Amino acid sequence: MTYKTAFKCTVLLLMLACCSLSGYSQDRILQVTGKVTDELDHGLPGASIKITGTKIVTVTGSDGQYRIMVSPTDSLEFSFTGYKTELLAVRNRVDLSVKLTPVAGGLNEVTVIGYGQQKKVSVIGAQSTVTPEDLKLPARDIAGMLAGRISGIITTSRGGGPGQDNASVLVRGVATFGTSTRTPLIIIDGVPDRSFNDVDPEDIQNFTVLKDAASTAVYGTRGANGVILINTKRGVAGKPAVNVEVNQGITQFVQVPKLLDAPTWMETYNEALKTRGRDAFYTDERIALHRNGTDPDLYPNTDWYKELFRDFGLTQRANVNISGGSEKANYYISAGYYGETGLLKTQPERSYDTKTYYRRYNFTANIGVSVTNTTKLDLGIATIIDQRNGPYDGSNNPQNGAFEQSLRVPSHIIPARYSNGDWSSTPDGRSSPARIIFGIGAGNEYSATLRPNIRVKQELSALTKGLSVSGLFSFDVYTDALVATTHASPTFYAEGRDANGKLITRQVNTSNDILSFASARSSNRRMYTEASLNYGRTFGKHEVGGLFLFNQSEYVDGNATTFTTAVPFRNRGLTGRATYGYDSRYFGEVNFGYTGSENFSPDKRFGFFPSFGVGWLVSNEKFFEPVADVLNYFKVRYSYGLTGNGGFATRFLYLSQLSKATNVYQFGTPTSLSPSYGGYSESQIATDPSWETSYRHNLGIEMNFLNNGLKMVLELFREMRKGILRADQTIPLTSGYGGVNPTRNIGIVLNKGIDLTLSYNKAFSKGRWINVTGTLTYNNNTNMEDGLPPQPYPWMQWKGKEVDAKELYTNLGLFQSQQDIDTSAIQSGDTRPGDIKYKDLNGDGVINNFDVSRVNVSGTPKLMYGINISVGYKGFDIGAFVQGTGKVWLLYGSGDGTFPFGSGANSPNLYAIVNDRWTEANPNPNAFYPRLTTNQDPNSNFLVSDWWLKRADFVRLKSAEFGYTLPAGRVKKMGIKNLRIYVNGTNLITISKWKFWDPELNDTGTSSTTITRGGFYPNIKAFNFGARVTF
Repeated sequence: MTYKTAFKCTVLLLMLACCSLSGYSQDRILQVTGKVTDELDHGLPGASIKITGTKIVTVTGSDGQYRIMVSPTDSLEFSFTGYKTELLAVRNRVDLSVKLTPVAGGLNEVTVIGYGQQKKVSVIGAQSTVTPEDLKLPARDIAGMLAGRISGIITTSRGGGPGQDNASVLVRGVATFGTSTRTPLIIIDGVPDRSFNDVDPEDIQNFTVLKDAASTAVYGTRGANGVILINTKRGVAGKPAVNVEVNQGITQFVQVPKLLDAPTWMETYNEALKTRGRDAFYTDERIALHRNGTDPDLYPNTDWYKELFRDFGLTQRANVNISGGSEKANYYISAGYYGETGLLKTQPERSYDTKTYYRRYNFTANIGVSVTNTTKLDLGIATIIDQRNGPYDGSNNPQNGAFEQSLRVPSHIIPARYSNGDWSSTPDGRSSPARIIFGIGAGNEYSATLRPNIRVKQELSALTKGLSVSGLFSFDVYTDALVATTHASPTFYAEGRDANGKLITRQVNTSNDILSFASARSSNRRMYTEASLNYGRTFGKHEVGGLFLFNQSEYVDGNATTFTTAVPFRNRGLTGRATYGYDSRYFGEVNFGYTGSENFSPDKRFGFFPSFGVGWLVSNEKFFEPVADVLNYFKVRYSYGLTGNGGFATRFLYLSQLSKATNVYQFGTPTSLSPSYGGYSESQIATDPSWETSYRHNLGIEMNFLNNGLKMVLELFREMRKGILRADQTIPLTSGYGGVNPTRNIGIVLNKGIDLTLSYNKAFSKGRWINVTGTLTYNNNTNMEDGLPPQPYPWMQWKGKEVDAKELYTNLGLFQSQQDIDTSAIQSGDTRPGDIKYKDLNGDGVINNFDVSRVNVSGTPKLMYGINISVGYKGFDIGAFVQGTGKVWLLYGSGDGTFPFGSGANSPNLYAIVNDRWTEANPNPNAFYPRLTTNQDPNSNFLVSDWWLKRADFVRLKSAEFGYTLPAGRVKKMGIKNLRIYVNGTNLITISKWKFWDPELNDTGTSSTTITRGGFYPNIKAFNFGARVTF
């Protein structure tokens, strides 16, 4: 879909809406009342009544009675968990009562669990869900939409260009060492290891997060980090329904750091020299030439962000889907498009296209067929085609490179490009950041993913009622192709002008100014097979259920270049579950997963992971009736069990590996005439490693108040993760391991916290309604065992601290006088007043490595929360979502952009925050920077210390939306069932003490000294206009 087409569609819909607004007041409003009952004519408290095609909803009271304001042409949907949804047209009636029929299945009446479905009332495991509507914001992927919307999820969006979002997702925070083994298992339509960022949000039927052992033990060695289940939409019996949604938006960076301009950089450098008694490097006349801009070739004042980036980008999203069917067959077919144009500038005179954009095309088809009365066949296929285009630097991701390079090259040395057309470079070879974008080539990358799957279910009621078997098979294929134009353009440095004013340049990079081409291809395939035996039956007040399941998956890397990657990745397992419920009051459940992988040693290839859970629906007890009008629903549940994590970063750790030693000769073939030796050394020592094991407790409390309008779900969890793979550094080098620490299952991490969800839904008279949902997730972890030898001092110990704890010197403020320096511990370098003073922890009078302590801080949020509010009046609705993080600390780094004058006059650029510094004229003890210096007089100011540790919590207006649904009577004449237009925005306002760049844009490393410098393509904010039409 082109920009023009999308724009025309939205303008047409807007004009249609404006024409219809004038007649809205002429529609008559009715108050409809009635009662919702079950099959025994008992009132159903908490049943939902929704006006079809709108967000207007109300719920029944304790006696099943309701009332709602509607238009005579509206239709009402009546739904309740465990019952079939009924749809009734109003047709001028003011009294509508309905009896709901129990149903044995259906996604609207049950909730999704691991390898199946279950009545929500009987679920014991800890799980959270998010409505598909909350995932339809025009963001580049789903991961970026989850933060704060669903309890138990910790997400961080760490920037990235179009189509290259670096969002990370954790379930209940950090519970293990490393980063590659923390991610949850993603399952889409029953198939594991699919990427949810490839799914069009419009196609999602339900999104569920499994968090405790009762929910995830069935996944064995793959369940310890949590599981995310996504099911795409299926068709339902009825006339075809066609939905069309289109939106168009503009984008901006959320926040970019401010850099020093040329005159300020030069003056600041002069000051740094003078603080050590040295002469100024730049004269006032030279600084003035840079300030007035008369000769930007020789005296530049380059604003790199202005040279490289545009003010606005564009996004487009469109989706068309059709669904319907009969009792024998149903279908859902969808086609979607998402496009995003980046904020990097382009140069149209180039023979190659450096325009940065991302385009994604989704096609989804799900078809269900009842082959016989007892046999059901489900066919599904999804195709995802991605296209990325932009400058090419060998990685096809120069967006980050542009930001990184803009930190390396200060604004006073070179312009973006010389006036004669030559690309510029510093004398020491740092090329212009603009050359990375415009002068090195362009790459166009296509990828295609095909995801077919087939599921067959056979009822075996002829043998015994409630028994069935099912099978699932999928074969996913991924291919990727890159075609790039590379341009090794030479660079120059201007040294002056000749007598005629012509620029005199010296070539720095001697590359030939020629075009060449590069290409690359990659592919992989995944195969998944599953077979299960299911049982579910009710005997009076007793409900029993069972599951026994076999599954196997295989992944083959089509571009394998080593033995370890050429061997297919395989997982195989058995799963079992038994459930019991009595009188909808007492519930019990036991589960197990018995899974293994070729990555484990032969004698430890499979592990057994059991769990159990119990639940009590207190509100169904007779003694609870006196308070039932106040506390409508009260449920308590508890679970305990084991889950595993076998996601090794390295394959086949149970095999010893040899690598060639340095300076060797192969037998009979000396490498030189000088003495040498031959041999191999062990690079990996076999220690028979196995999976991590997570021992999990979970206590859940669910309560509903105010006629089920106010709901609360509270989860308390405690997890002890044992057997984490760590290099055993307690073994001395004299033990014969040759300096290679063996990897063992010795790590232990304790993780505990809470998840909380609060929601309030209320419908009032005259078409007014309000929905409020709040979520909170908090976790705190402790390193109980890390495999490190004992440290000389307790403050150096990692054990007992957080997993991502930092190693920092402790600051005592800034030295204020020479006497203060003389009476303090000795620090390295030329220490002067205004420098950072460090604490001598061991009292030996010298600041050294023994004064470094482990500090409980992390760049991963421990606390994440969100508040979603939406209100409606008649056809209008407005909503806002606020998301926040807590207990986030970033270590402001020493490097390009942050470390002043480490290379003298050739030093990198600097952030403008350097203006807040200690000076003799303003000896502010709370300044951000200490006294400045240069590489000629080094000091200890940039040791990794808590002076540079800054709080990075934030509160963000993540999204806001205003919409209007046109009266059904107005659009029905045009064959339209429902029409809604809206405007919305994302990442609109951010409040944080971290002022330098977007606080969410932090480095991803978990090293004890990981720093952040902001050298990434920033997150974006977007403003969108769209419309949704149902035919």
